[in-house]
Amino acid sequence: MRNPHKQHLILITAALLMAAGIGVFRVGPLLRQRQALAETIRQHQQTLKEIHTSGAGLDELAGRLEHLQPQAAVFEARIPPDRSFGTLWQRLADLMNQYHLSDQRIQPGPAVESDRLGAIPLTLAAVGSMRDVFAFFQAVEQWDRLIRFEQVELLNNGPFDGSVKLNAKAVLYYQVEAERD
Repeated sequence: MRNPHKQHLILITAALLMAAGIGVFRVGPLLRQRQALAETIRQHQQTLKEIHTSGAGLDELAGRLEHLQPQAAVFEARIPPDRSFGTLWQRLADLMNQYHLSDQRIQPGPAVESDRLGAIPLTLAAVGSMRDVFAFFQAVEQWDRLIRFEQVELLNNGPFDGSVKLNAKAVLYYQVEAERD
């Protein structure tokens, strides 16, 4: 005869093996999916925190943009789309004459262009009183065209009569994009 105790052990062992098989083959993948889903949720929460942090700075950036747009418009307006340099050289010479600067020299260098912005280096020289030289610079500063002075050198004139010799290097800007259309 068979041993009933042994049969119970076999049945219990088979039931445990089936439960272990279900656990390994059914519950295991579900647990891995749950862990992956929890990791995805954690990453999304982290992304939401970053978005919230970045979003908080958007108001400040929008305010800065709104504040800087008028300045950018003025800046762009001072960089004209045309190269009308002949009239500009004449305006510079007229301005130098207006402020009694003599021995005038305006020498443009080779143009340098990027995608949207062009620049022409200028070398300026003149002789006049300190007051007239500074009045000349103030008048150029008020122009509707941007000229940036990179180097200004004022030297005593030889006879020491109160006049100074101006040597300056400047850059004149213009928009290239409008020309190529």
